[in-house]
Amino acid sequence: MTMRGWSRCAMVVGVVVAGACANLSEPAVLVDPELIAYTLPKSLNPQLSSDVRGEIRGDTVRLVIPTVVAIDSLVPVFTTTESGATVRIGSTVQQSGLSRVDFSRPVTLILTNPAGATRSYLVDIVVFTGLPVITITTDGGAPILNREDYVNATVEVYGGKDRPEWSVRTTTQIRGRGNSTWYAPKKPYRLKLTTSASLFGFPADRDWVLLANYWDLSLSRNALAFEFSRQVQMAYTPRCTPSELILNGVHQGSYQLCDHQEVATNRIPAGSTGWYLELTSLRRVEAEEVYFSTPRVESFSREWGTSVWVYKQPDLPTANQRAIIEAQMLRAENVLHGAGFADPDTGYAAHFDVESVIDWYLVMELTKNNDATFFDGVKIYRPVTGKITFGPLWDFDLAFGRYGFDFTPTGWRIKNAAWIGRFFDDRAFIAKLKTQWQALYVKRAQLDTYLLGYSRQLQLSQRLTHAKWAPYEPTPSIWRDELGVAPPAVRLLPRDVLFTDADYTAEVDALRTWLNTRWAWLNTAIMDL
Repeated sequence: MTMRGWSRCAMVVGVVVAGACANLSEPAVLVDPELIAYTLPKSLNPQLSSDVRGEIRGDTVRLVIPTVVAIDSLVPVFTTTESGATVRIGSTVQQSGLSRVDFSRPVTLILTNPAGATRSYLVDIVVFTGLPVITITTDGGAPILNREDYVNATVEVYGGKDRPEWSVRTTTQIRGRGNSTWYAPKKPYRLKLTTSASLFGFPADRDWVLLANYWDLSLSRNALAFEFSRQVQMAYTPRCTPSELILNGVHQGSYQLCDHQEVATNRIPAGSTGWYLELTSLRRVEAEEVYFSTPRVESFSREWGTSVWVYKQPDLPTANQRAIIEAQMLRAENVLHGAGFADPDTGYAAHFDVESVIDWYLVMELTKNNDATFFDGVKIYRPVTGKITFGPLWDFDLAFGRYGFDFTPTGWRIKNAAWIGRFFDDRAFIAKLKTQWQALYVKRAQLDTYLLGYSRQLQLSQRLTHAKWAPYEPTPSIWRDELGVAPPAVRLLPRDVLFTDADYTAEVDALRTWLNTRWAWLNTAIMDL
């Protein structure tokens, strides 16, 4: 409480005693009016599911509405320390329980008491968790059973009070997606809209994905890795935004809506006549997919089962297309591992976009993403008149120390993988690598700030997400399938029923600590090459 014009006697005794200074000529104490309570009762706002009570902290009032509702015409009830105080928004007097308020933007309440003292409060309403909301309703409530069969559905995007222009309603098809992630309790999904549409301000397209991030308790690893991609200026970085998913009326928690990985305008820049491949374990190849192998990669991956290059564009190549693409790949691999490979004109640089190789490598090594070890998930593309380009980056929920076989923030993870180890035999490549590493290394504080800001944005969302899905399985089932045993006795994921805000803060802090150690180790290791 702010006090003004204290009388002399009040200053001497330290308290105001009624009548003690009544006969003195000192001015009376002038006390700023205060807001005691600010509530949105359901009885006056039938669109609400229950009463919503504001939390008053200093000069800010925060209200969280637990469901998605319109907030442009709500009736608040409020009380102040003085019954005679006037409450205004701008020049308009507010009457408790009667006045309707548009909360689409934060509003400022101005309290004035009969003596003329004033105090201002900023009233801010958070709808649900403050994130945009994606509501998907399948026709007839049909379940989404697998990764092959699409189900017809309606999708509605609520952009939130800050981005109403993002709100859209359209029809779509939806199915499951992912490899090991599909077998987690919290499922990822693929959307194919009936017609192209812009979601969350991203370039219009029909194809989108919803990432569940089940194995990542920080819910931030993919977003952070994509920010790394932007910082090294890769030719294409997937666009994603955090959101809430409500599927057939049931809240599923925090998801990321992202571009689907495809060659298209504003996505993978291979052009309509270029190609796009993904390295995949042979046991994961679908029956309808077309694939081939290259000797060096096949030999390297044999310890874990053969990995092959799967066609993504064209997904059903003609015989002529296969002959051209596979010849280009084999030629590039042979030159990379042949004599004279480092010649700047006729060596590997004539076949590979070297800048993309370095950018891709730095992010993958920094994050220790096991998908970059040339077993699964390596993505490359080639414009028809260009060179083999590494990227885009994808799938980091088990990176940054979460991978079951290598938790530590020290040591090389990607450097000796197929193809990659050969690049390091060229001192010119290492020189470029050091230069690009230094440009990324100086941004580590900026990237830490990004992580903190992103995780704070998820504060309410993570609370609901973890309340729904905890306790988590201790390891992804794929680790148990491949090893036949559990990974090392490390507490990967919490087994407790409760997951508190403090647990979430600890998860984010652990990610920051791991990354800080990784920055330091890798800086020394790279600069000593």
